[in-house]
Amino acid sequence: MSKLDINAASFQLGFEKFLIGCEATEAESNGKWDRETYGEMQDYYASLMVSIILRTISADGWVSNKEVEYLNKLFGFDYNDGELEQVFESCKELIASESFEEEIADSIRLMASFNEKLTQAYKNLLTLVCDIVAKSDGFVTDEEKAEISHIEKLLEQ
Repeated sequence: MSKLDINAASFQLGFEKFLIGCEATEAESNGKWDRETYGEMQDYYASLMVSIILRTISADGWVSNKEVEYLNKLFGFDYNDGELEQVFESCKELIASESFEEEIADSIRLMASFNEKLTQAYKNLLTLVCDIVAKSDGFVTDEEKAEISHIEKLLEQ
């Protein structure tokens, strides 16, 4: 088993625990989590994570078969590279915008207001999954490195 596969298995386990933590945190919030605005906490943060991954995957201007393969493996998706490129094209303007970057930072602060430990787990998972996907095609481009660094800075705001 390669280091990448070990990291992928670690991510999957951590992500499963994170989702359970979201359910518990939302339940413990006694209605303070605004479901009407955000939906279920676990769905909101999982969707945000996938958007960040799409942004990382596309940072170098293309989507490789291996990147799609790992994304599918990590989340149980069934995309081919053409389909994932279409998904990216449909949300490219949004995930490249300053408002999306503000949403990332605001979402992290929001989660921290409910559960700091869960927030740290989410940041760690994002860092890990971006690294996995970026390395999945055998090399990490300068653009991907810059995007991962940028995402890490957004997570610290």
